[in-house]
Amino acid sequence: MVKRFLVVLAGVISLALVRPAYLAGVSLNLWQPFTRPAGVSKRAKYVDAFKRAAWFDCSVDAGRNVNACRAWDPDGNLIAFGNYRLEGQNRAATARELTPWEVHPYPGHPDLAWIYLAGRNGGPRRTLAPVNDSGEPLEKFEVHISTGDR
Repeated sequence: MVKRFLVVLAGVISLALVRPAYLAGVSLNLWQPFTRPAGVSKRAKYVDAFKRAAWFDCSVDAGRNVNACRAWDPDGNLIAFGNYRLEGQNRAATARELTPWEVHPYPGHPDLAWIYLAGRNGGPRRTLAPVNDSGEPLEKFEVHISTGDR
């Protein structure tokens, strides 16, 4: 009887610890969440940077020498999109360098957000700055308004 009670108690304790362990693992970027909000790309990776969390889908477009990125907040709202290059280097981040860590959205203009990459081996973090279609950096105040004539 005591043995059965201890087995049941161990099972209950284990179940009680599963959710906190899962959430801790997601927060420490040990694994990805089981689910994602509607509208978030299946390729997007969740990154929890302690104070800010986001879903990132970034790739290298070697032909245009840019990184094509989209980022969503934890609720699935698009907060960044567009083409990016490493700030001050006039080139796209390589696949190895492309490790989004944090996004700084520009309110009301997700095409002007800045994306910070995780530093490698304790090195400095790099910044992906938004660029226009010709690869020129966008200023934070530059806004493109569509006239709908296209």
